[in-house]
Amino acid sequence: NALMRGAATTTTILLRITYRTTTLQKTFVAASQTFTEKSRGKRRSRKARSRVLSALMSPNPNGKRGVSQAKKRYVRNPNLPFVSRELFTKARLTDDEEKQLSTESYEEVLKAKASAIEGLLRPFYDGGDEDEKKKKTKSRIEFEVFASPKLKHFRQRVRFGICEQQQHREQQLLSEEEEKGKFDYCIFERSEITRIETKFDIASESLQAIMNKLREALNEDDRFQSLREGRLSAVTFHENRKSTECVVTLWRGEPFREDFAKVSGLLAKEIGVKAIVGRTKGDRRVSNDSTEDFVVEEMEIKDNESGTGRVLRYKQPEGSFSNPNGDIAEMTANWLCRAMETDEIAAQTARSFVELYCGNMNHGCYLAKYFPRGKVIGVERDENLCRAAEVNLEMNSIENGTIINAPAEIVARRFLSRLRKKKRGEENIEGEEYPFTEKDFLLVDPPRAGLDEITLDLAREFKDIIYISCDARSLARDLGEKKLSETHRVKRLAAFDHFPWHADFLEVVCQLEKKE
Repeated sequence: NALMRGAATTTTILLRITYRTTTLQKTFVAASQTFTEKSRGKRRSRKARSRVLSALMSPNPNGKRGVSQAKKRYVRNPNLPFVSRELFTKARLTDDEEKQLSTESYEEVLKAKASAIEGLLRPFYDGGDEDEKKKKTKSRIEFEVFASPKLKHFRQRVRFGICEQQQHREQQLLSEEEEKGKFDYCIFERSEITRIETKFDIASESLQAIMNKLREALNEDDRFQSLREGRLSAVTFHENRKSTECVVTLWRGEPFREDFAKVSGLLAKEIGVKAIVGRTKGDRRVSNDSTEDFVVEEMEIKDNESGTGRVLRYKQPEGSFSNPNGDIAEMTANWLCRAMETDEIAAQTARSFVELYCGNMNHGCYLAKYFPRGKVIGVERDENLCRAAEVNLEMNSIENGTIINAPAEIVARRFLSRLRKKKRGEENIEGEEYPFTEKDFLLVDPPRAGLDEITLDLAREFKDIIYISCDARSLARDLGEKKLSETHRVKRLAAFDHFPWHADFLEVVCQLEKKE
């Protein structure tokens, strides 16, 4: 009896374990299916725009269609004037369209953008500071606004979607079979697709010429058919301001053939570009297996007193961030140099310059002059940009430069951990020590979303900060909601129109100093 009772108990336990295991397996399978569906949904939403651009287009003669299946673009500020980029693709403009692209119209758009941003940031510099109120004084800070010197042909980097070429079949120019595989460039704007047939006056004139040469070669020349095969989804063009170097990138979902390097090398020579890069998922190839997949840009900085200039040279690698409007980038650089000269940073103690999100060390190279007794330190997570930054430091004869290949938030967390331990008087602190202190000069140039919490904590420790923001809403949030304005006051403020005619964005440069 005892043995049978023991066996029955053991069987019951095993059955319960089996039941629970089965239940757990079902739960795990259900959770996995849910996670997979969500992941697929996210991937679909991320790729929706790309799919729509590369899918078959509507046969409507205007080349546009609604894109209900795509993720519709959110209009960030519908109250601001809107000038469609479609106007820059037209061979002929009506009188009303000419008026929309006039200098007077641009000035109105810029004024509206600047007014919106000024209203957003005014509480932080125009008498909104509590310390200034207690002193019964109001800070006299001028909000400077810099217009783009060019209203057309101002971009040196553009990217287009790909759509199937649609000739007027009613005129029987091409049969359906002849049209198959041939493409046009297109842009996606406010849930509509605009086909680019011959011109895109936002891009530089030389880029437009290369665009048309590439499309004609891929569509008409059988020697380059292998580059057009598969699903070409996008094309990127990147040149320098002198139009002496250009790199083209072909994006597609399917792998390129093994002869890509040879065929694309022939095409690069044919259309007059430095290199052609092919990108697919997990694969990247360069024409003729070249390492010259970059352009070299120049920037002139004029001395405030003598008026003489110094020219800096920058390597801008394909596939990594660079400013598409080189003229405004140069204006921003000169404004920052004037600010440094006014503050006589070089005459101060041996402070270092620290730049988070430094990219190819664009800012650090021209500001290094003002920190001769300290170091010039850049922090960047993109390994490709770090290599370019090191080349740029060497190319501009900057010997006190250091590049840290790491995310800004990781550097911030480790630096703050050591700093807090030092403040507590701890000795023999373990962990990596970075070559800068909170007494140095900090420049942050974060993505559009602004600074994360840990990097904001780091910024609050520094005496002087330059915050470069491509979205003033993020800057206002960091100053207000995230309380950066409680530790620092605005010293200088300027806006630069990197994207003329764009209703939403002005890049804002804000210089901050720590309150006493």
